[in-house]
Amino acid sequence: MGKVRSVVAQRPATRDHFLIASLLFCAVLFGLLPSGLSWNYSTDSENINSGSLGFLLQWSGIFALSAFVLMRQHLLAISHLRAVNPFLLAMAIYCLVSIVWSPAPVVTLKRTIQFVGLILFGLAIQMNGKNWSYSILVMIAALTGIELASVVAAIAFPSVGIDTYFGSAWRGITDNKNTLGAVAALSLLLWVSVWHLKSLRPWVRWSGAILSIVCVGFSTSSTSITLAALGPVVFWILHRQHVGSPLWLQRVMVVAGMLALLFVHLFYIQEAHLPTRADLLGPFASAFGKSADLTGRSDIWEPLMIEIEKHWVFGIGYGAFWLGPGSASQPVLDTLSWIPYQGHNGYLDMLNELGAIGMLLFSGLVLFDMRNLMRLVSVDRKAAALFAAMVVTILVSNLTESSLFRNVGFNFLLLILSSVTVSSMLRARRFNARVPPDPARSGPRVAL
Repeated sequence: MGKVRSVVAQRPATRDHFLIASLLFCAVLFGLLPSGLSWNYSTDSENINSGSLGFLLQWSGIFALSAFVLMRQHLLAISHLRAVNPFLLAMAIYCLVSIVWSPAPVVTLKRTIQFVGLILFGLAIQMNGKNWSYSILVMIAALTGIELASVVAAIAFPSVGIDTYFGSAWRGITDNKNTLGAVAALSLLLWVSVWHLKSLRPWVRWSGAILSIVCVGFSTSSTSITLAALGPVVFWILHRQHVGSPLWLQRVMVVAGMLALLFVHLFYIQEAHLPTRADLLGPFASAFGKSADLTGRSDIWEPLMIEIEKHWVFGIGYGAFWLGPGSASQPVLDTLSWIPYQGHNGYLDMLNELGAIGMLLFSGLVLFDMRNLMRLVSVDRKAAALFAAMVVTILVSNLTESSLFRNVGFNFLLLILSSVTVSSMLRARRFNARVPPDPARSGPRVAL
């Protein structure tokens, strides 16, 4: 019991609140703005072999500050670490082990360090000791700042704020239109999640939501438009119990699965073959003026599958494939008229770099998080709905953009932060249930 008391005593200091909030605010900016805060779009922003000096300084500072926060509250940090999704830690270990067979071991080591750094960052945010809505408001402040600056850039400085390659699409102060769309889609979801807070005036909530809708619309990113609709819908479905039965969500999932099977059955009867990718994506893509090949992405996938077959069990090595001309991706580049630095499908890239073993670990990570989210429903339904909506939108966006397990991309950061936060919230519930009242302390206990 003495150890439990010592953890209780090690509460986050008030002076640490601003430090942790600043850490989160800066991480959001660094994850979404151009690498190294350089708006020179003529340079290659995918120089992932070494990274710019600005990039290294940014994220080294984030990781060092995270470690500092954790050391200041080491007992509490260890307690939170024990609650972390074990598959997340296993993924980090496997990424490190892949150095052994990686054709670019230095890059693999750097990527693994970044991976571990993001886990430390996620743990450091938990040291705040505040309700989850506090961190969400900090993120909203950063996202809204990017949106406001992007509107100004698109209107007043079109050479910077307009992505002329895609006509009149807005990119604002981000590196491309898809990033601005992702910023706006996430911002809209976060505004919806804190709509109930009385501390936010109605005009603030409406202004923030409308700003997000404007940015996602002018970005013309079809993926972001889809996610801007999907995220709030998932949140709305989950944030309250719409049916009296406690098993209503499971029943909805069963019905959805049956409808999907019925669709496949009827399609087979009508067309005499199972639905292909073009059959499934064609109607959706045409609604956004796109082709069923998702703007040429399938041109990458076909030669990439050939490379995956060469090392499908263990993978080629974490972060060791898409390194430009002369790297392991050269056979794929030889089939294309342009040079990609990702497969534009995060699951294919994951299978390519980490193999079937990595995919199994990732599946375990997602399933473990889903189990935690279902448990969180009885603790804080709104928080469970928000983090579930985040995970769903991240997993969907990873179908067309390789955003997970790539460098320090914002979606990767968000997935780790969500996983660690949910685990910590459940840990706090178990912890507070074990700690007996202390007559020497007055006032309610703070959930750590």
